[in-house]
Amino acid sequence: MTHRFFKVLLFGFLIAAAPGQDPFEGGLNFEPETVATVTPQSTRVEPEFYFRVAFTLNLQEHYHAYYKNAGTVGDPPSVKWDLPEGFEAGELQFPAPAAIESDGTVVYGYEGEVTFISEIEVSGELEPGMTAKITGTFNWQECAATCLEGKKDFSFEVEVVELQEDTKNHEEFFSKALEKLPQDNSAWTFEATEEENTITLEVNYPPALTVEKPIYFFSDDKQIDSQASQKVDLKEGKVVLALQRNLGNKDLFIDAGEVRDSLAGRLVFEGESGKASVDIKTPLESGADLSSVSNEPEVGFIPATEADRKAGAKLYDVNSKPEVVTLGGEKERVVTFLYGMGLLFLGGLILNLMPCVFPVLGLKVMGFVSQAGEDETKIKLHGLVFGLGLLVAMWILASVVISLGLNWGDQLANPIFLVTMIMFFFLMGLNLFGLFEIGTSLTGVGGELQGKKGFSGSFFSGVLTTLVATPCSGPFLGVAMAFALALPPVQAFAAFTVFGLGIASPYILLSFFPALIKKLPRPGAWMESFKQIMSFFLIATAVFFMDSYLKLVGKEHFNYFLYALVLIGMGTYLYGRWGNASVSRVKRMITGYGLAGVLVFGGISWAYSTAKPPEEGLAWREWYPGIVEVSRPKKRIIWVDYTADW
Repeated sequence: MTHRFFKVLLFGFLIAAAPGQDPFEGGLNFEPETVATVTPQSTRVEPEFYFRVAFTLNLQEHYHAYYKNAGTVGDPPSVKWDLPEGFEAGELQFPAPAAIESDGTVVYGYEGEVTFISEIEVSGELEPGMTAKITGTFNWQECAATCLEGKKDFSFEVEVVELQEDTKNHEEFFSKALEKLPQDNSAWTFEATEEENTITLEVNYPPALTVEKPIYFFSDDKQIDSQASQKVDLKEGKVVLALQRNLGNKDLFIDAGEVRDSLAGRLVFEGESGKASVDIKTPLESGADLSSVSNEPEVGFIPATEADRKAGAKLYDVNSKPEVVTLGGEKERVVTFLYGMGLLFLGGLILNLMPCVFPVLGLKVMGFVSQAGEDETKIKLHGLVFGLGLLVAMWILASVVISLGLNWGDQLANPIFLVTMIMFFFLMGLNLFGLFEIGTSLTGVGGELQGKKGFSGSFFSGVLTTLVATPCSGPFLGVAMAFALALPPVQAFAAFTVFGLGIASPYILLSFFPALIKKLPRPGAWMESFKQIMSFFLIATAVFFMDSYLKLVGKEHFNYFLYALVLIGMGTYLYGRWGNASVSRVKRMITGYGLAGVLVFGGISWAYSTAKPPEEGLAWREWYPGIVEVSRPKKRIIWVDYTADW
């Protein structure tokens, strides 16, 4: 047998001779040189958040602890938790390992001082004020000429608090420990292929990063031979490694690695600030050609996970913001409640001149023109009904926004909303131009205002005004809207009501002062021309939304969307031309209804199919509160793309 086998056998007899002894308590006469320390990040925790616990080994000289794949025979550190109800511990997180030569073999592990991290989630059902005791045992194995089993029993108490103020205990210690954990790999790409037991791993990394030798791949799934040398080819933006498959080694008691369809492990390299690493998990294919692999980072949009948001919320201070100073040296003015209400009312008033709302304003004025000379009481009622429709729609939207904690104006970041609004204004424009007619009750936002039908038209006008006004409020009402959403629900609801009143005030003013209406031109043939002119404003509004839509979905999807609009326009033309009673029944059913319906339905379906992110470009991560604070300890360059395409 080999020399290593006798060592393992001898160690087994020693352990068997002293059951239950802690080797660091003097039971086997080992020097207690290795020190294990357990450090909680905080002893005050909030419900629905998490905190970290650090497990540090200060290993005695010449001894090493193991990575989660030891490379040979060996057990990685582990934690056995005894947690109270409402606490849940995540997996132990390992820092970047090293390839250590020990007794003629290569092992994966750590020497000197090393810190492992675990995260404990706190349930949202826990009541503030309670104290919980966290206990457990930290276990590890360390080896040199002999192997020792170590353990550290630990316990500490944490207090559940409603608002955690002291969140940065041991800040410098945890910052350094987190730097040694793997970096975010979302902008990296990995490709792995295998031919004749040689696995080629190709890694494309972001050009802004520094990646230098030494570079080493540590297998997590034991498919790579830890004893074989790794050939590394480093190019600009790319690393190619030639790795040997683990076929087993009887002399070292290494079992052959299980053949899998994916490859997982840790790539360790020399970064800008020292040793760095990323986790890799990629499909493993047989004999694939890597020559066509692009050197570009992975494409797509990566949404934030719940764990990401919790990590960000832990570090993000909503009350902390940089002091804003104007170019003239003046400090940012604090928005009081009354001042904010004034801004909202004034903003709603001015909003009537914005591209989203102006077409509705024009059509509404045309409705008032048609009322000239009518009963003044009825005119006032129309104005009040219009304001009621606007406020009802505003209240519904405000309830949704406040209850769900949404951001006002976020509609323009939603491609589904944008594609709907573009098609809506496009169809309204075609209708007003006279390409087709489906009745003023559905498309005329300021048409006939007599009788019951007229009042419903006024109400619909108010609803429509709210719908098209909300996204336009984002650019110049951002501060006031943010102020409103930060208020308690009742006050926030009042703020949105004031905003709605600001929008509705010109219409109500005209209805209560009929003398102003009477000074407008009398109804006549000019109104048809005016209606057609307003159709161009509606088309312009659709174009206004297209700029934002293009940047959300990309050039290719946007081009397809334009063709979809052509189909919709052609379908409405067929309906307007052959879908009326003056056409024979057969032609009306086949062309005016059937073919027109197919074109419109197909165009709308095609349009919605384009409402998704582009398939080219960089891989962007979703922003969430605290992402910068979470990323900063990793010393990575962070690009924040903050835009509002209104």
